[in-house]
Parts: sequence; structure tokens; C-alpha cells
Amino acid sequence: MAKKILIFYVSVLAFASLALPAIASASNKPTLTDAGGHVKVGAKIWGTNIGNAIFTDTAKNALVTATTAHLTGEVTRNDSGFVEGTISTFDFSGTGSVHADNGLAELTGSFGNAYVTVEGKLCIRSTPANATDEFEVGTDKGKCSEGVGKVEFIIGSTTAGECTYETTNPVTGDFTTGGAQAELTVRNTQAGSGAKLIKGSFLCPSSGMLSMKFGLETDTASGSTADPIWIDLLP
Repeated sequence: MAKKILIFYVSVLAFASLALPAIASASNKPTLTDAGGHVKVGAKIWGTNIGNAIFTDTAKNALVTATTAHLTGEVTRNDSGFVEGTISTFDFSGTGSVHADNGLAELTGSFGNAYVTVEGKLCIRSTPANATDEFEVGTDKGKCSEGVGKVEFIIGSTTAGECTYETTNPVTGDFTTGGAQAELTVRNTQAGSGAKLIKGSFLCPSSGMLSMKFGLETDTASGSTADPIWIDLLP
């Protein structure tokens, strides 16, 4: 009898080990909603930082700090648990002097006054293939649905000149759900936003990470108050 019970429990555990990954992969089915209801493909989106955006070294000491960060983009998919969008601009500014080339106040920190330029076209997305409440940002490979690549960016510093970095992976983070404005937090880890120096002088830090949180809303060209966007998970 004891042997039969043991076989039964082993069978249950074996079934559970097979079933759990399928359940986990199917639990992330996000959808974007605003005051007007379901956010349609083609809708313009606007992301604004919550708190400072900080580029840190691997010990998480601040190198440069942006007091303001904005992204603009467009929704390219919002159905069946797939949320995807292109990012057309990603601007960072701080409390330093206005940079002559981009018209933005420079970032400040131990790295000296600096500006940030993000290279290439970016995609932001969250799909059933991601972990629950997870998003990713990366270089657009042509279509968000075909995956995203690593992110390359330049920090131009008064101390070290231009330093070009590339992330180890697409940048990943976590979002909040429910009937309030969605907050997206970049993971301040090597796997989440870690980047290594690929071009620059010996004065450039060899690696770093990004600490950033931002809220989403619809981007209205008229300048009127935009509607917060929230994220729900489909059953």
C-alpha cells in the first residue's frame, strides 16, 4: 500500500513539474487601457520619469543623474496579451548647463556634466513569453514581434569625452497593473540593464547599470492633459 501511495505522489509531482512552466508562461497577458477604453494601435504614448534616472557603476554608485527623462512612441500591437510599441525619442536632461547640440540641460554627477544619446530605433514590449508583469526594451529588429536586441547608447562627458555602451541583454523591468497609471521600473541589475563600454577613453567607466522608473500616458499633440495609461492582465 505504501508503495502505491509513493508512486501516486511521484506521478503528481512529475505532472506538476510539466504543467507549471506552461502556466507561468501563459500568465503574462497584458493589455493597455486609458480613459477612452482599449488603447488602439497607432496611439501615441508618452513616458515620464518618476524620481531621478541614474546611471550607476556596478557598485550602484551614481555616475550621472537625469532629473527629467521622457520617451515618446506609438502602439503597434495591443491584443491577445501582446503589447508592443516603437520608441521614437528618449531624452534625458538634468540640472547642468544647456547643451549646444540638443538644447537639453546636461546631466550631472561624478562623471562630470554629460548628455545621453540612445542609438537606433527602439521597441518596448510585453508578451506571454515574458515573466508575469515583465517588459523589455531593445533595438527594433524590424518588427517588435520578431524580438528585440541589445541597446547601445552614448554618454558624452566633460570629464571623459564620448563613451559608448552596449547592454548585455535587452533592458528588462517590471510594471504595475490595475486601474491606476502604470509604472514601469527598469531592473538595476547586470541582467536587467547592465552595460559594458565598447568605445571610449580609459577615463570612461568600464560598465554600469540604469536605475529608472516611469509612468505611461497618451501623448496629445494639442498639449491638453493626457490620459494615464494602465495595464491589466487578461484571464
